[in-house]
Amino acid sequence: MKKRWLFAAAAILISGVMLFAGCSLGDLSVGPTDGRFPSDVASERGEDGSSASWLASLETPSTELRRLYEEAKGDGGFEGTFFEFLKEMGVEEDNGAYAQTALRSVVYVRALFSPRSGNDYYSLGSGVIYDLDTEAGDALIVTNYHVVYNQNSNGNEKIAHVSDDINVFLYGAEISTHAISATYVGGTLDYDIAVLKVKGSEMLKAAEGTIAKEVTACDSDSVTAGERVYAVGNADGEGVSVTAGVVSVEAEDAQFLGADEKTYITLSEIRFDAPVNHGNSGGGLFNASGELLGIVNGGREAEDVVGFGYAIPANIALSIAQNIIDTCGKNAALRGAARASLGITVQVADSRSVYDAETGKIYIEEKLNVREVKAGGIADRMGMLAGDTLISAKLSTTRDGKPYVREVQLTRDFKLVTLLFEVRLGDTVQFTVSRGDKTISLTTVYSSERDFILFD
Repeated sequence: MKKRWLFAAAAILISGVMLFAGCSLGDLSVGPTDGRFPSDVASERGEDGSSASWLASLETPSTELRRLYEEAKGDGGFEGTFFEFLKEMGVEEDNGAYAQTALRSVVYVRALFSPRSGNDYYSLGSGVIYDLDTEAGDALIVTNYHVVYNQNSNGNEKIAHVSDDINVFLYGAEISTHAISATYVGGTLDYDIAVLKVKGSEMLKAAEGTIAKEVTACDSDSVTAGERVYAVGNADGEGVSVTAGVVSVEAEDAQFLGADEKTYITLSEIRFDAPVNHGNSGGGLFNASGELLGIVNGGREAEDVVGFGYAIPANIALSIAQNIIDTCGKNAALRGAARASLGITVQVADSRSVYDAETGKIYIEEKLNVREVKAGGIADRMGMLAGDTLISAKLSTTRDGKPYVREVQLTRDFKLVTLLFEVRLGDTVQFTVSRGDKTISLTTVYSSERDFILFD
């Protein structure tokens, strides 16, 4: 069943944008499918532990207390559960200092537009400092595409409908005399992510070691329903502020009407109940340790409904942002993100919850079946077949002159999308699939620019 939603839109002076949310399961009656989940394959390989402990081993604990617990188990020999650890520690968290840290990494974004008729107006949103060099006064800022793009502008901008006049403001310095000029690097409507660049800002130089700080991201794949979060952004255009809440749903698909007001886009989102308003778009959702969990991009606005905020998980949002930076840096004519193609249609054929008594966490594990293989595509050339279950993927390459390997267990559908945005020209990717009672490895090299799809 679908539900009606609205963006927490960036523009204060215009109305929000409709979006919908629906079930991500495909047609479960299609073709023969493999019956094993990734954790089943791990068990058959002889990896120790239950499905629950295997799933727990994949995550990076998203709070300081969970990290301390894992260290206590590994180094100190603590043998109890996480709940017993908390009781023994007698810890009561005061997260105010971490919220203050988050404030240093979020900026107020103001983009000027000239409509086809009427007066000029501003789109007011938020952004997160992704990279910062205070000595040079340079920064890269991640925001939402719909913060800096407006379909109703005159279209005469250097890049049609993308603001030519963008400024950002640090927390506490949100007046015009402290405006920091920013330029558009690139963005993607389909994933609602954009990157801005600041060069030689005296404000950023003066902020060294004080108010400005590049964000520290956590592993958003390890988010836990019920964990404490902070939404930090330019709510209602009144300046950067903080609201608090909890994660309501770790990941759910939501369908949005894009910034062009005609394209519908589906994103995997973290749902949370911290209040967000128009202007929060592009700001950060932070965990209890002040680490970035996601980029806020929407909220539900419906009668008698409250507490529905949405954020694009940090893993995929920052993967796309880095892709934009690399793609646009390599080719000045490009203004988007180049996602590696695979040439398959994937369906979530099954989903189950697994409870781990040791951590006290419920893990969701999905079975990703290949529903269709495009003839002549990457998957077809590898030998992937309809009905295969995706188990894992390993990216092997060189980054900054050093060998780089990243392996991902494909226990959720959004993990595949994140990985594909991390692939670059020349990279090798090995997929492990389950086919009947066999586990098969399939390898490809992304050797041609035709192996990528540009999203701009």
